[in-house]
Amino acid sequence: GTTGCARGNAGGCMLAATATASRSSLFSSPRTDGFARRRASDVSRAPARVARSPRRRATMDANEDDSDSSSSQRWESPGYETLRLLVPELDSSRYHKGQAGKIGVVGGCSEYTGAPYFAAMSALRMGADLAHVFCAEGAGQVIKSYSPELIVHPYLREGVKDVTVIVDGEEVHAVTYDEDAVFEAMERTTPWLHRMDAIVVGPGLGRDPTMSEIAKRIIAFAHERDVPVVIDADGLRVLMEDQGLIGAGHAVLTPNKAELGRFSAQIAQSRGNPPPETTMAQARYVTSQLGGPVVVAKGEVDIVALDVDIGESTGKVWHRISHRRHLVCDEPGSPRRCGGQGDVLAGAIATFLAWATRSKEAECAVVRRIDVEGDHAEDLIAAAGDGPEYKMHSSLASAVSVVAAYAGCLVTRVAARAAFERKRRSMLATDVIEELGETMQRLFPVYVDED
Repeated sequence: GTTGCARGNAGGCMLAATATASRSSLFSSPRTDGFARRRASDVSRAPARVARSPRRRATMDANEDDSDSSSSQRWESPGYETLRLLVPELDSSRYHKGQAGKIGVVGGCSEYTGAPYFAAMSALRMGADLAHVFCAEGAGQVIKSYSPELIVHPYLREGVKDVTVIVDGEEVHAVTYDEDAVFEAMERTTPWLHRMDAIVVGPGLGRDPTMSEIAKRIIAFAHERDVPVVIDADGLRVLMEDQGLIGAGHAVLTPNKAELGRFSAQIAQSRGNPPPETTMAQARYVTSQLGGPVVVAKGEVDIVALDVDIGESTGKVWHRISHRRHLVCDEPGSPRRCGGQGDVLAGAIATFLAWATRSKEAECAVVRRIDVEGDHAEDLIAAAGDGPEYKMHSSLASAVSVVAAYAGCLVTRVAARAAFERKRRSMLATDVIEELGETMQRLFPVYVDED
């Protein structure tokens, strides 16, 4: 049989447990006893021999607000045992197809078909069982041709393009919005969305107003039903237009530097505030103003930020849960910035989110290892219910999402580094995807028992 459980201090389990003593610890935790304290990059195929620009400026930008402990603190990066809790065992006697994750990717239009493929295939290479792509009708056959592994639903509709309308007496070329197409798309996709363990919204979505409205309703569906959701690319633009779609819970936003700057500036303008300037300040501002979704600021280092403050009653007791923390994932990645790496990250984070929430037992195990402010975690776990009624308190769900997002950043960076070692300047997103399986095996090894 096979198992995903690590065996003591086996040589194959050399997960990166710390960084050097001169920096804040990557994977430094008192709970990593029994595991070699090495960087994840140390177990890659070969040492890098490419000069890399110093990361000091990016790291300083990520940490420059740490001195203001009243507003945000840098969390110790999750230890190996915490991250290991995210990954389900492989045991065919206990699990059937689909229980290791059903990931849905919403995106793909007539212009962009690669992005949803990258996100969905990344989920499969990570170890998810099934990956579904919900795309525009014109993208379905193309995406199907990329791989027989994907389940493709071409149920979304784009508006009619190049329609001529009269505006102020002048002819203007436009794209129409089709409310009937939105209704039809939701009617066909909703039964499938109920089956998903996590959803990625945005890769290859495009800017069509009909597609954008469908994406908006799917984001609202996920938030209302507590389905973990990762919002990337044009999904972030949809969220900018309706900032009340999400809040605290199993939600992760993955903006790049430009997207984060636009998003934070737009929120600040709508509230009459001065726009934040640094990447850290922007990430913290977005998560706080939107009510607590996790923000992953992608860049030379990845910043995983959470700022949520929620009060809730459990019986006769009123609890106030606050998380104003951030993680910095500065594991070496690839200096080559080819397109599609953000889609790979979105698929990886969605997979970890699906795994983290696969059962109450699994999610509560992660919660109990998180440094939660106050002593209310057990009360909130007890109040979460059981069976179909189970729902984790939104602030704790956000904290679990931080760990899942960090794990996705780590795996993607290690895989990108390994892909770059092989391909150098010719590295593509597909090369990173091909490295995900081996990266998962190095970090979270599966052993085969010899009979």
